[in-house]
Amino acid sequence: MKKIRIFILIFMLLCAACQPTPEVEFVVNKGDGTVEEKMAAGRDAEAGERRQTFPARWDEGPMAVNDRLTLTIQAEVIQKQDGLYPVYRTRQHAMTREEAVWLVEQLLPPPTAVTIPVDTKADWKRSYQEWLDDLAEQQAWVAAGKPKDGMDRDEAMMSPEEIDRISKEYQRLIAEAPDEPETTPVSDYSGLKLNEGARVYALMDGAKATVEAMADSSFASVEIFKGCSGSGYIYYQYTHERERELGEVKPFLTVKMSREAAETTLQKELDRLGFSDFTVARAAPANLCVMGRNDSMRPQSAGWGFQLRRNCGGYPLSAVSFMDSRALLYGDQDSFAYNRPIPDEMLEMFIDENGLRALRYLNPKEVVSLESESVALLPFEQVQLRIRNALAAGMGASKLDQPIPCTIYRLLLTPCTVRVKDSDEYYEMPCWVVFFTWNDGQAALIDNPQVMQEALILNAMDGSIVHGEYGY
Repeated sequence: MKKIRIFILIFMLLCAACQPTPEVEFVVNKGDGTVEEKMAAGRDAEAGERRQTFPARWDEGPMAVNDRLTLTIQAEVIQKQDGLYPVYRTRQHAMTREEAVWLVEQLLPPPTAVTIPVDTKADWKRSYQEWLDDLAEQQAWVAAGKPKDGMDRDEAMMSPEEIDRISKEYQRLIAEAPDEPETTPVSDYSGLKLNEGARVYALMDGAKATVEAMADSSFASVEIFKGCSGSGYIYYQYTHERERELGEVKPFLTVKMSREAAETTLQKELDRLGFSDFTVARAAPANLCVMGRNDSMRPQSAGWGFQLRRNCGGYPLSAVSFMDSRALLYGDQDSFAYNRPIPDEMLEMFIDENGLRALRYLNPKEVVSLESESVALLPFEQVQLRIRNALAAGMGASKLDQPIPCTIYRLLLTPCTVRVKDSDEYYEMPCWVVFFTWNDGQAALIDNPQVMQEALILNAMDGSIVHGEYGY
């Protein structure tokens, strides 16, 4: 494993002359053994000595950090109530065919037949008609003078030659497609193999289910959708509402089931399937849908969708999805190094009044050991300094001609996955997720579940940056 040691920009080089020089440099990843030393110290400490708490809020500014950054902090600080911050060691789990089959057997009754999904004549005819309908609507809108109707439309029109070419291609596909997909009788799931694409099973209870299992050196997944005879999709109500605002109306079944009832069923299924160390991060009313061409959807059932994370140690989790901020410059072409991205483990389930109907398990891990019951974290004053330095270095180096108005609105102390030095294994490490905005458009979308929130992520033990996509 290539060891990464990357220094971005030192805060003192970016700050205006009137700003105090920080005593601690801002680094992406030190790789100097600090993390391992602190974990060893945590193993030897008494429980009372390991507890660490932080202020409930951080309010400061606005302040001119340098001539390129104005910083305002109005942040709640979310942390563990008991003040104990364990670290677990994990590794990627190489999913086997037998494990995938076992999971399918737990969710579905025995099958009677299996079909490899292919596009039939009826499928292509339906797709062709949808295209013709969209084309006619576009032509009518142009003929009416392109009135403002709130729809997000492409104003470019296809030429008669292009329309003719696409029509002939649809006709060719319809002619060559089979009337029906080939179906094979089966009595169990032993024929399911990895990396062979989706399979549709006819079940003994009369339903159908789509199953797909994949595994290679960088990605693994099992996806099971009961009640779907094609590509399954968990369509969340907040996505539906956002699309309606943008003028894209799709069918959505009203969800009558309560969250409490859905969570009761969910917990029973988690215990039964061996996922009891997963915790709900996000939950919302949803529909289980079959995906069609042109992003069309056919709702099959109304219920609740749950996105869960492995949560060894009972940390608070983020109620919204977040990613490493695109606004920050993490390095330059000469000095910056990348490692293999760290796969993100995630479990997603859909529950309706008939029970567990869909499951997606991505990039499974296994827990190797408890490295420390609670590690020593940086004092909050050091955390604040690291955050200021990181934003000054990453955003202050931007090419904008005016100061960036940056606002920090939340700090979350939660586990993130960090590489173990010189190893293919990982630490599930307490990290500070710093949620911030830098323009009015972003501020309007805070906590919108349909929008990936941007954040700075720092290792809470040594203050170094954590960036899963870049592999550190």
